[in-house]
Amino acid sequence: MKRLILIAVLSIVSLSAFAQFPLGASKDEVKSYFDQNVSYANIQEYKTKDGSDALNFTKVRIVGDYTFYFNDQDVCTSYVETYDKNQTDEVIWRFDRKFCRLASNTWGAEDESFNVTMIKNPKKGSNYISIVYSPIVKTDVQPGSTLAAN
Repeated sequence: MKRLILIAVLSIVSLSAFAQFPLGASKDEVKSYFDQNVSYANIQEYKTKDGSDALNFTKVRIVGDYTFYFNDQDVCTSYVETYDKNQTDEVIWRFDRKFCRLASNTWGAEDESFNVTMIKNPKKGSNYISIVYSPIVKTDVQPGSTLAAN
């Protein structure tokens, strides 16, 4: 039993560490990482409504998947991970310990490079929750005064 708990904890920790990897990674890097480190049932590659590329890895024997979105240069701009709705409390507990809570369903990385947002009801009647990882776009604001011109 102790061994099972240890395996579960290590898998959760490894997925938490993975959370920072894909943002900015290429499509080939994401595929390679999954081939070497993550068990998945199948992979789908498709175009989104806006014409960008997406990769979807379906989890093995449990509800959920990983979907990565790429820009024109095949760089991962955001990704969504889904979990069984019954895991909501566990996911919240884990994110409260891993990230800084910004709002009831939003967490931020300590380095302020990305935010994590939980969507509890992505679709009416769904049996899953979605976790969206997206980079924080920083604006370069210079201290001091600014002048307005007419």
